[in-house]
Amino acid sequence: MSDTKNSILPDIIEPMSNAIQQNIPETARQADGALSTVVGFFNNVVLYPVKKANLTFRYKLEAFEDDLKEKIKDIPEENLQVPPVKIAGPVLEALRYAYDEAELREMYEEMLATAMDNRKAQQVHRSYVDAVRQMEPLDAQVLRRINDYNQITISHVKLYLAESQQQYYINAMPYHYNAALCDLGDPFQISASISNLLRLGLLISTAGFLNEGVAERIEKEPYIQKRFGLYSQLPGGVRIDVSGDCDIISLDSYGRYFVDVCMPKKEIENNAN
Repeated sequence: MSDTKNSILPDIIEPMSNAIQQNIPETARQADGALSTVVGFFNNVVLYPVKKANLTFRYKLEAFEDDLKEKIKDIPEENLQVPPVKIAGPVLEALRYAYDEAELREMYEEMLATAMDNRKAQQVHRSYVDAVRQMEPLDAQVLRRINDYNQITISHVKLYLAESQQQYYINAMPYHYNAALCDLGDPFQISASISNLLRLGLLISTAGFLNEGVAERIEKEPYIQKRFGLYSQLPGGVRIDVSGDCDIISLDSYGRYFVDVCMPKKEIENNAN
């Protein structure tokens, strides 16, 4: 990165908040430039409380700077800016608690990089910081996968007592199920992630109906058969029921802006069912 880009904005961010200022024992005028400003605050706000106890803080500082350099390398010098305080402050504060979780750290860094581009900074909504703060790494993976697929169909699968039309094992199957997500982790945790993303407003759910033959195919999927085999050992036996009703899970405008701002672009590997 050129010296011109490093020194394009010589002014330092004004104090972000009294709470953050209490964690900055050194002078706020750390260095010149948009990148140096953000890296300096990362050093003082995120790493300072653990500097004496954590021998890896210098590595983290260097890694953060390298990450941010990579993310802003294509921003023209005339468009590079110090990120708005309303974004930089909460992001750097949140990074203190999430830096060691790669998925979350990357979202925060992407948010900062977008806020440093004056052509895109207005797309960074301050609520995105709170959304990431309430996410787990698996939530980020699920959100990316659903965005890559554009939408997914959520099946409602139940394991009923063999001779009953009403009694079923409540905890036998995850509420939100799609085989295309199973490689990300435990399907029950994936279901919880979908619920959390719906709660955060990053996903929306609309009612749908399975096409002919789809329910029969779902019954034969490996995970369904595994759960069926487990519960078949219980007295009375079980049967699989795949409801014809389904949910279509997708991102609305808020969720798509969130992905554009907070997640680096990656190639779509395959298509959802």
